[in-house]
Amino acid sequence: MTDRAGITALGMRPRSAARHKLFEPLAIRHGGLSCRAHMLDLSVGGALLHADHPPPVGAAVLIEGPELTAGAHIVWTRGKRFGIRFDMPLCDRALQSMLDRGIA
Repeated sequence: MTDRAGITALGMRPRSAARHKLFEPLAIRHGGLSCRAHMLDLSVGGALLHADHPPPVGAAVLIEGPELTAGAHIVWTRGKRFGIRFDMPLCDRALQSMLDRGIA
């Protein structure tokens, strides 16, 4: 399932990349600590995540999952949900690898 009509948190601009819904457990590293989180959707430029204690807006994080390791920054938080923007967009191959695993 994809969503191109969503609006970003910054600048209220339409999203340019398709978002793929999924439920993938992963680790978030921030400030020398690691916490458990779940990725709820994914695009080449960012993702929606859920964690009990999200890092603050602007924090640099490392996302580590079975099919993905990427640097990112927190762009918004709302309760336990938060959005990240990858420091470098994912290549189509990395995105497709996660989707092919059957997690989307």
